[in-house]
Amino acid sequence: MRKLALLVLTALCIACDKNEEDITSDTYEVTIAGTSTDCKLILIDFKESDLQRIEKITNSNGLRYEAYNLDKQNFSTKGQVLTVRLRKTLDSEIFACTTLGIGYPWVTILEAELK
Repeated sequence: MRKLALLVLTALCIACDKNEEDITSDTYEVTIAGTSTDCKLILIDFKESDLQRIEKITNSNGLRYEAYNLDKQNFSTKGQVLTVRLRKTLDSEIFACTTLGIGYPWVTILEAELK
């Protein structure tokens, strides 16, 4: 019985190691680049000067990302400049795409407003 209790406690500790407080978020100025043909998400471009900051959050090395959770009705016009607060997309948020177009890394938008 003692071994079972220890096993259950160990499993709970391992399963609960992701706290939302540990998820890094930051604010960026981005430009709408259109809609991806693959996942039908809005594509956003970061400034070259933000490359190192975005790499730390996403572990990807590019300036164009698919914006998960960005309101398509308000922010879909190509060339719009936005100020966004974002974080790395969780595995549970990613969904299957068509794989018919170029795939880009994802970021999850927490807040967005027109610049």
